[in-house]
Amino acid sequence: MNILPIAKSIIAMSVASALLVNNVAAEELNESTVDTKDVEVIEVRGGQRVKTLREVPASVSVISGESLSQMKINKLDDLSQSLPNVSISENAVQDTISIRGVNSDLQAGGEQSVGIFLDGVYHGRGVQSRFSFMDVDAIEVLRGPQGSLFGKNTVGGVISILPAQPKDYFEAKLIAAYEFEYEKVDYSGYVTGALNESGSLTGRFAFKGSNSEEGWVENEANGETMPTKEDSALRGILNWQVNDDFKVNLRAENGTFETKGAPYEILYLEDSQPITGLARMFGAEANIDGKTNISNGNYPGLGFNGEETPYFMDANFSEYALKSDYKIDQGTISATIAQSNLDFVRSQDADFGPLPVIQFSESEDYQQNSVELRFVSEDNDNFEYLFGVFWQNSDLLVDAVADFATAPGTPVAGAFPIPIEHAVTSRFNELEQETDSLALFGQVTFGLTESLKLELSGRYSKEEKTGRQTVEVYGGTGDGSKSGLPLTNPTELFIWSQAIMEAFPHSVPVSREENLFSPSASLTWLASDSASFYVSVSKGFKGGGFNAIAMSPDLDEIEYENEEAISSEIGGKFEFFDGTVLLNTAIFNVAYDNMQTTLFTGGTTFVVENAAKATSRGLEAELRWLINDEFTLDVNLGYIDFEFDDYKNAGCTAQQVIDSGLTGSACAAAGLNDLSGKTNQDVPEITLSLSLQHEFAINEYVVTSRIDSNYVDDFFATADLDPITVQEAYIVWNAAVSVASPDGLWKTDLIFKNITDESYFYYANDVPLFAGSQFASFSQPSTVTLQFSYLFE
Repeated sequence: MNILPIAKSIIAMSVASALLVNNVAAEELNESTVDTKDVEVIEVRGGQRVKTLREVPASVSVISGESLSQMKINKLDDLSQSLPNVSISENAVQDTISIRGVNSDLQAGGEQSVGIFLDGVYHGRGVQSRFSFMDVDAIEVLRGPQGSLFGKNTVGGVISILPAQPKDYFEAKLIAAYEFEYEKVDYSGYVTGALNESGSLTGRFAFKGSNSEEGWVENEANGETMPTKEDSALRGILNWQVNDDFKVNLRAENGTFETKGAPYEILYLEDSQPITGLARMFGAEANIDGKTNISNGNYPGLGFNGEETPYFMDANFSEYALKSDYKIDQGTISATIAQSNLDFVRSQDADFGPLPVIQFSESEDYQQNSVELRFVSEDNDNFEYLFGVFWQNSDLLVDAVADFATAPGTPVAGAFPIPIEHAVTSRFNELEQETDSLALFGQVTFGLTESLKLELSGRYSKEEKTGRQTVEVYGGTGDGSKSGLPLTNPTELFIWSQAIMEAFPHSVPVSREENLFSPSASLTWLASDSASFYVSVSKGFKGGGFNAIAMSPDLDEIEYENEEAISSEIGGKFEFFDGTVLLNTAIFNVAYDNMQTTLFTGGTTFVVENAAKATSRGLEAELRWLINDEFTLDVNLGYIDFEFDDYKNAGCTAQQVIDSGLTGSACAAAGLNDLSGKTNQDVPEITLSLSLQHEFAINEYVVTSRIDSNYVDDFFATADLDPITVQEAYIVWNAAVSVASPDGLWKTDLIFKNITDESYFYYANDVPLFAGSQFASFSQPSTVTLQFSYLFE
């Protein structure tokens, strides 16, 4: 079914409705002599030059910090519900961020498809985004390849997070919130002001934290609910206006979070496998009822640091950035020096059931240093330009241990009648990698006429990656430790290494170099003060790299090449009725070549390949209508038609592996799961968000109520498009009501999320060693949060 005409009809009906209802509202307002407010002018600040939204030749969403606070959006996956063609989720392996159907890599050695920037500093790891939502001034989402100015690894787009900056007068705010169902406490705040008499030195200190005591999935093995989380973060910013021409900004921040348990449930159990019957005997079930049974039965060595561990993650983050701006007659010279650090450790019962089978533990240590110098000319309607240089060095160390229970009588050992040397047999893999990047970039803008602008941009990048990829097999220790005893029995070594762990022990030096050019061109027509149109073409890349969990010494399995995207886009941005209606639209087509794909083998590991060509086409439309002084309506629509043009050797579904009798890799090589002509994972065809806000006064107290509805179409939650993992279309309803004091100093919010208790999963995969079975991560049910804030002036 072709949904594009339907999507166009929805936009047309939205605009027509806006025109009709606005006329009625205007007549009513004229009768009541109430003036209608204008929608504020929105600026896009995440790029190299500040522009109004209508001047940016791209599909852009801008969300203010006030909106984030009102709807209690404090992480990326909450944000994506209301953004067209954007999908973000936390999962068992990595955070997955998708824009226009393109996903970030699951394995730890992979690069991002969507670049995340905090105050202009690139975040090279998806987990870093979990720390970013603190004292936010605005978030900007730019869709489509942004490589010419933002660099590689932005083939899907860019998410730019802008922290609130210091003020030259005293102000402080405290926010506290309590969620009743899961006993979650949130707190945050800031203090800002001048630090000297002249006001040239200003500062801002912000903090946030949360702690939840209950989760929404009960683990019947230990009676605990999952997940529970605790996090905290601090940020300090100093701003020094040295003189009229020179400004320095220093930012330092750090954070930590700890998660215990995860909202996993078994989605499907394949009863044709003998091990499945054993799991059912010990309490495994495939009923989606908010209950699970995850345990290793206190099996010695099958846990983490001597403790039974269904799931936990402990992470720490720090970042330091120094920015300076120096104005000269021709423009502004800017410099940014930054350092970022991330480390985490996590461990999980990787068979997601009640049997002692496998425990997976992983640690990551990431350090990143970067310097950017750029010159931006003064704003000029006839000719503008900018150019710069960017350098970045990063060090990544990823260690992972898979511990298998192999004593006589365990499910794994029972499958192979061979001598048992150790009660726990372990597979260790490691990627140690250093990356050096250097880039030159520039942009020129020509005012062809008073209303027509041509913009040309380009970025040349050179990147070198060197490192070592290692796999070892040993026994006798367990508990996620990275050491053990050698396997001396040749038969056992063969069975554990190849038949079960899919591993060929090795330690291989790796290196690669890329030289890439990312150009873009756009033409913008400012047709009037209330209408602009643009057309753009851009090319972007996602860097190649090394598979952190490659099990073979074969470099063809370890290394993969860069991915290329060429995008064309046409859009328009409009204002109607004296600025009370804003409509932004975009139609896009993106062609991907050498597309990177991460395939679960169906056993215990992943394979990364450049296996696909694909095309993603569709549209985005965002409508804001200030109906009158009291009512505001937002409508956001996204449509994606994603299709693999050539993907004959996709990873097979578990059932295809069972039916064929082949291994996962052999099944893929045989082309039994040809996905040519089919969609990608995490790509709902239609996303639609509606939000209505009502603001009025009662005895000078300002009351604001808001209700929003977020529709997500069907999508596959796994890369092999297993029909078992189709998430049916769903709608999530949220609401909020707030009361603010007449002087604006205090405010109380009551926030309702997922009002109708919609149950849906956002990540799924095969259960390791349980051929044909699937598990999934399920959403949080309905919550009610009471929030109070107080502003000190």
